[in-house]
Amino acid sequence: MENDLALQGKRPVLITVIAALFILWALMVLLDFSEIIPSMSPKMNGKSVNVILGFRIFGTYAKITDVIQLILISTMIYGLFSMKKIGYFLTFAYMVYAVVSTHSWALMASVSTKRKLTFDLIGIFLAGGICVVLYNYRKRFK
Repeated sequence: MENDLALQGKRPVLITVIAALFILWALMVLLDFSEIIPSMSPKMNGKSVNVILGFRIFGTYAKITDVIQLILISTMIYGLFSMKKIGYFLTFAYMVYAVVSTHSWALMASVSTKRKLTFDLIGIFLAGGICVVLYNYRKRFK
């Protein structure tokens, strides 16, 4: 049955949903970058801040990481909508990065332990779910 699906060449609904969610994520990163909504842009000591793989990045460098993320997310969205291998592999890699960064951020955040655990669990389950869906449709990516 999986071979029949691969031959149809249609994009599965779940892949479309994941790509649409990444469009929303890209909009959130863009709002962080542009600071149109000041509450959407995290600050520390008056400077923009990002956490990348557990390292805090401030100011101009934080904005550069936002641009890099926007490029990666845009490439993932294109790859997912067009069912290209680049979308498959970049999304897997980004999910690993997202879990590690969320975990690192939660450990450094000044919120309660319960909220830290909540962010970690949500990130792990969402990323895991996306990876499972991608893996199930891996033969459909060309």
